[in-house]
Amino acid sequence: MKLSWKDMISALIVLAGGAIVYAKYYNYNWAVVGSWRSAALVLALGGVLLFALSSFDFTNRSILNVTEMILGTAAIVLAVWGVIVASQAVFYSLAIVLGVTWLIDVARHARHSWIGNEGMGTTTFHHHAPVH
Repeated sequence: MKLSWKDMISALIVLAGGAIVYAKYYNYNWAVVGSWRSAALVLALGGVLLFALSSFDFTNRSILNVTEMILGTAAIVLAVWGVIVASQAVFYSLAIVLGVTWLIDVARHARHSWIGNEGMGTTTFHHHAPVH
């Protein structure tokens, strides 16, 4: 799998999100993420950037893509809820959902780079016998 510039930027966004989670867990009081509400908002903005950088395709119905759609929807709900209620549990749930969504995006990218467009939208690898 070749890493693209999008993969590298996405990894940096996830690392920044991890730093925010670390800071909140150890009660650091950083200016932008001092409250649970603002921390959830910053994670949500990171999630929007991750979505913008992903090669997500609504027409692809593979297991990885559908799972990514479901988790993306859950992330939207958690982000809105986290900004409204300012909850520690919602913040950590959002962080987990965004992290897993990113891992699925990387797995989907790896899978598609290994099998090419031939397997797009499928859930199995196809092996064609050589023609004699």
